Amino acid sequence: MKSHSIEQQNGINTLQHQLANINSLRSSQDQVLWNICGIFWAANAILLVALFTSGDFPNNIVGIVISLVGLAFSLTWHKLQNRALGNVIRLEKIRKRLEDKLKIDPIYSADSEVDSCEFKKLLKGKSAREIMPKCCLGGAVFWSIALLFFILRLIICNTFGFESGL
Repeated sequence: MKSHSIEQQNGINTLQHQLANINSLRSSQDQVLWNICGIFWAANAILLVALFTSGDFPNNIVGIVISLVGLAFSLTWHKLQNRALGNVIRLEKIRKRLEDKLKIDPIYSADSEVDSCEFKKLLKGKSAREIMPKCCLGGAVFWSIALLFFILRLIICNTFGFESGL
């Protein structure tokens, strides 16, 4: 009887240790998510500065190249953002299962779903989790429009013999 109690306590200790590990991993993954977002905006700012270094529209080839790089960055960042967000969600599900297994009172749960109504009232709008991936797609739309602009400008300039085309 006593060995069963010791085994049970060891199992609980293992689950508690695993819960601590999951909380640490979730926190680290959250940092990755925010770092990706910060780097995305910094990269876009650098590309915008590169696009307008002279204070005027660049020549079309430069505009096309910078727009392609911006579009590639945006799509790559969107993929990375979704992967990091997926990992956060996965870790939160594991944490919830561990808390349930350990019979942790929902009042003390780290699970965001437990107090989601109160939390959503506090947010008064969209969460970063919903906005972050859309920012990357917004960047992709912006760079796609810029790319289209410079391609059309190049075609028009070459068709009508304008000097600013190249």
